[in-house]
Amino acid sequence: MAKKERELATFRLDVSAQFYPIISTKKAQSLFRLTALTDAPADPEALQKAAESTLTRYPTFKVRLKKGYAWYCLEENPETVRVSEAEEGLLRPIDPATTAGYPFRICYRGCEIIFEVFHAVCDGMAALEFMKELLARYAAFRGVAGIEFSSADGHEAEEAEDAFYRYYRPIKFGDIDLKSLKGGVPLLLGGTPSEYSADSYVLPTHELTSAAKRLGVSFTAFVCGALAYAVEKTRGGKRQIVMMVPVNLRGMFPSRTMRNFVNFVRVVFRPREFGTVEEYIRAASEQIKAKATKEEMAKFFSTTVRTESSLPLRIAPLWLKTLLARVFRVFLKSRQTMIVSNVGRVSLPDACGVKSVNFNVNVSKNATVNLGAATVNGETSLTFTRSIREKDVESAFADALGELGLTLTCI
Repeated sequence: MAKKERELATFRLDVSAQFYPIISTKKAQSLFRLTALTDAPADPEALQKAAESTLTRYPTFKVRLKKGYAWYCLEENPETVRVSEAEEGLLRPIDPATTAGYPFRICYRGCEIIFEVFHAVCDGMAALEFMKELLARYAAFRGVAGIEFSSADGHEAEEAEDAFYRYYRPIKFGDIDLKSLKGGVPLLLGGTPSEYSADSYVLPTHELTSAAKRLGVSFTAFVCGALAYAVEKTRGGKRQIVMMVPVNLRGMFPSRTMRNFVNFVRVVFRPREFGTVEEYIRAASEQIKAKATKEEMAKFFSTTVRTESSLPLRIAPLWLKTLLARVFRVFLKSRQTMIVSNVGRVSLPDACGVKSVNFNVNVSKNATVNLGAATVNGETSLTFTRSIREKDVESAFADALGELGLTLTCI
């Protein structure tokens, strides 16, 4: 009698991930990238072992996308993950045939270890945790002594949870405020379309934090305001500048989830509203403080979860959702001028040999420039990812920081 095959585990996509695979195409996917620059050329064999080992620690990544009746889901992937040399091109759409079905890539190039992820799997903070574990295990497989691995410690269920539903408090359908989520029409940067490209700049973290402290603002508000000032100087016009800032919700609503658990704060500047970079920075700080509160984030849960769980969306078949999404995609424009995303301080043992980490935020034909930040070993990297040729905004941003006594170094 043949042995019955084990049933593969499935994971429901979290609320914020539900539409990512529906609106994705072969040419446009919502991907982001973390790149670690190490102190030695990559060891492909050690990296392969590290990838396989890390997936046993984080099973919500050992998955592949699967179609259901109403939504996509994530299904346990029995295939061995593939580690490969990085090809040319940044944030290229993932072809499951080349990744053994995995919705991410683990690659290497020279001294770089690259992790590109489809947003349906997780957010930037969860991806960073996976990346840190990957780098630690990679160092161990290269023979570095004294490297400790993380363990689930019985928290597997919480790491796989949809934390939006955990903290959701029911509201009436009539109380849903979708208009506030969308906001007004923002200034779009436009530009000459090109293949995706990026430039990374570094500066000492203590200089950046000291400059922010002098103005009484946070790191994120400082960067956000200076960047809005740069946009006004280069592309300002009749439309408002909208900087979208992701907020990691795990601090407000404790969770170990390794899936998406962020909300976005819209930081809005009316045309020529302020004159100096300091004014833009302080305005960014005031808005972030007012909007990134536990109460406001809870409202976000209520709106998104209640919408996603509504009867029309629950009963509509996946093919219909996909068709409508493709039609509406033609007419939809970006909700922001730029995204400013900071994954924060990357803490790793010195023995791992990681010199820096760059964070590439997804861009598109409408959202043409975005900024990602990460901090390693006392240096902060600021990475501009573009789908256009022009670099005027980042040049103006460097000038704005220069007005505040800071100097960016391109790497």
